Amino acid sequence: MTVAGYTTDLTTLDDFEGATTDSEFTGYTATSKPDDSDTDFPIQGNAHVSSEQRTAAQGSIAVDNGSNITWTSGWNFFLWGIFLAPAAVNTDANGGIVMMVGSSTSAFYKWTVGGNDFGRYPYGGWQNFVCDPEVTNGRTTTGSPGTNYRWCGMGCDVISAIAKGSPYGVDVIRYGRGELRVINGQAGDYGTFADMASTNDNNSNMWGLFQENSGSYLWKGLLSLGTTTSVDFRDSNRAIFIDNTRRVQPSFNRIEINHSSSNVEWTAINISALGTQSKGEFEVIDNADVSLDTCVFTDMSTFDFLSNTTLTNTTFRRCGLVTQGGATLTGCVFDSSAATTALSCDDLDLVTECTFNSDGTGHAVDLGTISSTQGITWDNTDVGYSSSVDANKTILVNVTGSYVLTISIGSNAGSTPTIYNTGTGTAVTSASVPLSISVVDSDNTPITTAAVRIEEADGTLVKQGDVNGSGVYSTTFTESTPLSVVIKVRSSSSTETRYIPVRTSGTIATTSGLVTTVTLQKDSIASS
Repeated sequence: MTVAGYTTDLTTLDDFEGATTDSEFTGYTATSKPDDSDTDFPIQGNAHVSSEQRTAAQGSIAVDNGSNITWTSGWNFFLWGIFLAPAAVNTDANGGIVMMVGSSTSAFYKWTVGGNDFGRYPYGGWQNFVCDPEVTNGRTTTGSPGTNYRWCGMGCDVISAIAKGSPYGVDVIRYGRGELRVINGQAGDYGTFADMASTNDNNSNMWGLFQENSGSYLWKGLLSLGTTTSVDFRDSNRAIFIDNTRRVQPSFNRIEINHSSSNVEWTAINISALGTQSKGEFEVIDNADVSLDTCVFTDMSTFDFLSNTTLTNTTFRRCGLVTQGGATLTGCVFDSSAATTALSCDDLDLVTECTFNSDGTGHAVDLGTISSTQGITWDNTDVGYSSSVDANKTILVNVTGSYVLTISIGSNAGSTPTIYNTGTGTAVTSASVPLSISVVDSDNTPITTAAVRIEEADGTLVKQGDVNGSGVYSTTFTESTPLSVVIKVRSSSSTETRYIPVRTSGTIATTSGLVTTVTLQKDSIASS
């Protein structure tokens, strides 16, 4: 392979390095003296457009593409904007900063994208705003823009007049899916988040997709690791925040791993969503080699893995549904899942030593439909799931027909799961637990000639057998627990010493089984 490469699908509407056609949107006309080739404070390239505003009113900068854009559904507009006196614009709730897209300056859609209390403000600075013209959430309409997108720009509701200078600034405007693509990678030059940010933040680029942000990274859009060309991407110890992109589709923020020959290795990568509209999806598209070790994903959306994925000690905190897809999960934590089920599981035997913490709703694991008699192993811990409320039991399963699903309790399991079976078959837990009955006389001397019978309350035999040379009957129990039982002990001695048979109760516990001592009293009449 060759060194990793980073590209994007974005098309430039205007970078303000040359001639620009700019104006104002209807209703936002308080700006004046626009400079479409200002070189004072660009964030990309050498120039940007700026404007004055001397009154407390609504102003804007509108930029013309020159012709209608042939639009593809799912595309977005990306705009760099700044207002140099952040306290002078209105709050986010009052529409302090807006983004407009339309067919003309009098026919456009508008969304609030910021204010003096949102994003980089009140401190100030350039922000990369994004909107999808098809998103109606928070959208208002002026005129009849239709789908002929040609004009794009930014407006501000200024509540304190600016006496001097040009506080408005707009720099490079682009459109497209917002995809950052990474391919190739070799020893010493693997794909990394640091190099991704370095390329994104290059002054000639400034895509606004993956920014370095004071030791962490701010991401939005689609991260495509591998395309028709594979990628080798390896990185560790990174903190990534998913931008609060409110005017886009839910699937806008997304990570995809493509090409079956790709290799992705992440260690201690922490990704957290800052917003709720597009929380960040993760999907392994092709069955590449993927390793996630001690990663933490917080408030994100859905995850879809495949069989060549290995997850170790990775945490999903308040995330959406995780689909196993044959992946191996060891020591992972599912904390307060935001979905009805934390993990959609197709092979529970590959999910070991994981912890599922309930927030009082939903299930830990959905095993789907079981249409054969079979046994699987639960080797995990569940915390806070209900023993009586079906909608909050640990395991959801649909066992069909008259089939039986037996869930054995593994040696590393921290708990026995509760089960909600929506089918007509049977689903039970089964743990291998010890049964040990010691038989002694009133002097605490072992009786080596005793017989033990353990029954259920209705007389159904559980286990039976004779004690050993130490006076102990020992075996294991591998069916559903806990189980209330009756213990019957009698002496089978042929000597002159006779003992009175004993009947007592006990419980086979889930993890400790049944370990007890039964004392037999001599039958003085029979022994005389």
